[in-house]
Amino acid sequence: MSDASSGTYESLLHFLAHPTLPERPLRRLTVWPWFGWLSLLLLLGFAGGQFDSLMAHWFGWRVAPDTFQAYLVTHPSLPAAGIVLVAPLFEELGYRAFLSTAPVPVFVGLAFFLCYTYLGLRLNVEHPSAVTTIHHYFDAFWALLPAAAVSALLYRYAREPVLAFFRRHGAAVFWISCGLFGAAHAAIYSNTPRWWTVVLALPQFLVGVGLAYIRIAFGLRWSVITHLAFDGLIVFTAWLYLATPSGSIPRAAVQLVSLLLAVVIVVYGLIVSWRVLHNR
Repeated sequence: MSDASSGTYESLLHFLAHPTLPERPLRRLTVWPWFGWLSLLLLLGFAGGQFDSLMAHWFGWRVAPDTFQAYLVTHPSLPAAGIVLVAPLFEELGYRAFLSTAPVPVFVGLAFFLCYTYLGLRLNVEHPSAVTTIHHYFDAFWALLPAAAVSALLYRYAREPVLAFFRRHGAAVFWISCGLFGAAHAAIYSNTPRWWTVVLALPQFLVGVGLAYIRIAFGLRWSVITHLAFDGLIVFTAWLYLATPSGSIPRAAVQLVSLLLAVVIVVYGLIVSWRVLHNR
């Protein structure tokens, strides 16, 4: 394995034990090692989903069948496609752009973070229907205007204190961003507020930790690309399956390709997991 690819694995567990926020990415990343990280995150998401099913069964938690996530995967539409393609960029800007000590990403990230905090609170308090959420998802980004104004004022009058805070408390910033990213997805498990939805957001938390590491280690563009590939692979594969007639050759072909891709992802995801654990 090349130095570039081996370096992508060896420091993960050490980093998670002692998170720090650098001014610029720690190393470069190429396509094949990146696919390994994507496979690992998909594997974590799948494992977290199985944990969710087990917990819901054991404790009798009733996950609504018409939640936003379920509706998004099963109801193809142009507004839904827009969310799948754009939301990963906005979420990375909102939850991970500020995982740095460079002024521009910190304050741009804070603006999007304030906006997404508003959106997350609104969804978890109001719990609108899935159809309403999809068609009015981008309406919440009017909050970006006042959030950007607040961030600009902080940049102008409190730049150094804010950056000093990020340097001193990088570990807290890292884990708070991961926790909030997971908690913000609690609304996808129920149409009414339930405390256990935060527990079921474990897959999103785990994937968020992986995306946060990718952002810090390799740069924001790679976390955006990974997030987009993660969401797009799941949603668009489901849409392609639903678009083919039941029992037809095209549906059988989609199932076969999906199975082969799943095998590749699982195998390579396990290889990456072994490297992460082995190279401590």
